[in-house]
Amino acid sequence: MIIFAGIDGTSSEEGTAENPGDYQKSFQNSFVNCLQRNEWQEAQFDKTWYLRGPFTSGFDTRARAEKAYDWVVEQWEKNNAKAVFLGGYSRGAAAVLEVSKWLKYRKNIPVEGLILFDAVDRTNTLGNEGGNWGNVIFNTPIPDTVKWVIYPQRNIWTTHSRLSFGNCGFMRESNSTIFLHEKFFATHGGMGGTPWLKSVLPFTNIPNPTGLIWEPGEVLTSLVTPSADQAGAKRVENWTKEKLGFVFAECKARLEKENPVTANPGFQTPNYGGIGIQPGNGGGQRTYVVQPGDWLSKIAQKYYGDPMKYTVIHKANLGVIGPDPNVIKPGQKLIIP
Repeated sequence: MIIFAGIDGTSSEEGTAENPGDYQKSFQNSFVNCLQRNEWQEAQFDKTWYLRGPFTSGFDTRARAEKAYDWVVEQWEKNNAKAVFLGGYSRGAAAVLEVSKWLKYRKNIPVEGLILFDAVDRTNTLGNEGGNWGNVIFNTPIPDTVKWVIYPQRNIWTTHSRLSFGNCGFMRESNSTIFLHEKFFATHGGMGGTPWLKSVLPFTNIPNPTGLIWEPGEVLTSLVTPSADQAGAKRVENWTKEKLGFVFAECKARLEKENPVTANPGFQTPNYGGIGIQPGNGGGQRTYVVQPGDWLSKIAQKYYGDPMKYTVIHKANLGVIGPDPNVIKPGQKLIIP
């Protein structure tokens, strides 16, 4: 069973699970909400959990993180969950990052994928457990039990969006965590799937003469128009779907390999001249022996700095690996083109 827990972004709007109110109206199409409703075909989770984001003060951030942690632990220990995905937006992203840390140090539960939509930590209620676990705001490291991080971030300098906000989530305990990161021309709202629909002066409904988005609480306007923000949000969605789809497929293949159901008797190893050589096996070609816990994207990251180049390795080693790039075995000797 693959599970997903998500915490959405910050808002002063009221709303509870029983009476969602204005918050649910504003965040009904947020990316975290779409994920928990399984609306993205790239990742269909077996069980999901969702919580609205913290209020503007941020004092409730830790309490929301604890609820997410409790749900994940219950699914892992009682309901046989085998893989955990966490997702969050803004302060909600900071909260699920903290959850991933607690899962390691309290229960030694790994996280398959951590999806951080423009993570922001503007609270003193997270990262205060001492030791080396990250007891400084903005400075909680991603634990090495997180396999993948998918991190779309607003480009602060080209958008001037939320200049007063600092991002978190870039420190890692180990390079074993594969980090997929991209900056986008979108406001902080657009990064979470809640782009601005109109340009008004802060705390009013008066149109901003410049046509630019002026986010409440900021001294200066952003450099983003509502139409550009909506286009930017769509680019964030497409990029995240692509990366998440790849990570989710890797996860499913690993679980199927660990718990095989059926074999694939229809596949036969191609014959490359009858002498066991593989395509691209020229003189001086690099080789790699698969180790326990390896997967092709991890090897591609090691050699090319890009996990998406796993297809290059798969194509060069089709006779060894077979048709499924997600199934490799320790001891296999692979050619690295």
